This record gives sequence, structure tokens and C-alpha cells, in this order.
Amino acid sequence: MQSNEQSKLLLEVVTRYSQSIDEATLGYLEGRGISKQVADQFMLGTVVDPAPGHEQFEGWLSIPYITALGMAVSVKFRRLDDGKPKYGQPTGQKLHLYNVADVAVDSSHIVVTEGELDAVIISGILGIPAVGVPGVAAWKPYYAKLMTGFDTVYVVGDNDLKEDGTNPGAEFSKRVASEIINSHIVQLPLGMDINEFYLQHGPTELSTLLGGVK
Repeated sequence: MQSNEQSKLLLEVVTRYSQSIDEATLGYLEGRGISKQVADQFMLGTVVDPAPGHEQFEGWLSIPYITALGMAVSVKFRRLDDGKPKYGQPTGQKLHLYNVADVAVDSSHIVVTEGELDAVIISGILGIPAVGVPGVAAWKPYYAKLMTGFDTVYVVGDNDLKEDGTNPGAEFSKRVASEIINSHIVQLPLGMDINEFYLQHGPTELSTLLGGVK
């Protein structure tokens, strides 16, 4: 378990990255429909003067995992070009639920997305409580307990049908929904994730897809 001192040090690091967000990162985010105001809300930033263990991610987008109490428990990184791998994280870092603070929002519903930036769009732009899980492997059974008390839990995985016939996003949705009471799977058009749907159809249609919730 991460100590309070480790959390404090990590918070200082991700705060520095957030305050140092550069034009390249802002351009990448704006291309995904995320404004600087929303980026600041979620402390998204640019890895500059990397902390120990972050050197290989210099210049990448930083995505911190912040709790409801304002503690930094982990950080993910996303490269801005088309290189592989697209995402990275420090060696040995434990998995967490992204934007977990939204679990404490007074609401009858919440959205579970496949990925951090999709949660940013739902929560930061639409104003609908949302948490992010980066894929099936990152889902932990005890996360389901955090959803207790919501009338409806909307589960939205990517609709990414592969050449071999598999659909990891559909697998994600089925796995998560099977473990959450009052869950409802939202199916996106073929080949789309939340971000792509938002860019193509806008916030109103995305909200309608989620049952018109506010």
C-alpha cells in the first residue's frame, strides 16, 4: 500500500506536470475535444523534468489518478504520436479506478468507461459522474462494491471488432456489467469509442445515448 509520504511526493510531481502542460499536449487534447479548462480540472499535464522512474515518458501526456481526498495514488502516461506502446506507467505501479472521486457524487447514476480520457469527457464535459477502467484486465471485482447505491450504472466499452473476430470492448462491458447490480450496457456504433462518438455526434447525442441522464 502506498504511504501518505509517497502519495504526497507523487501529487507534487503530477501537479508540476499539470502546471507545465505544453502546446503539443494541449493540441492533442483539443483534438479529442478536451479543453484546457477540463484538462486543468483533471490535472492532465506534460511530463517535463521527469521524476525518477518517469524518464522514458518525457514529453508524454500525464494522467494522474487522484482520490476523493485529493491524494495521488498513481499516474499513467499517453504518447502524443502514433508510436507504440500508446500508454505507459512506472514499473511496479498498482492498478486503480480512474476518477474514483465521482463515486462520491450525489447522483442516481454513474458511467463506467473503458479508459481514462473517455471518463474525462463524460464527467468533465457532460457533467455526468464517470469512472474509467483501462480494459478488462484492469477491472477488479471489489470495484463493484463502489457502485452500490446507484440506481443505474452505465457500462460503455469500445466497440472495437478485431480481424480475428474478437471484440475486447464488448468483453469488457459484459465482464463489468456481470458484476454490478443495476448495470446497463451501452453499445456504441461499430468501430467507435466514447471519444470518437463525442467528436462525430456531439455532447447532446452522447448524453442521449446514455439515457439522457444529467
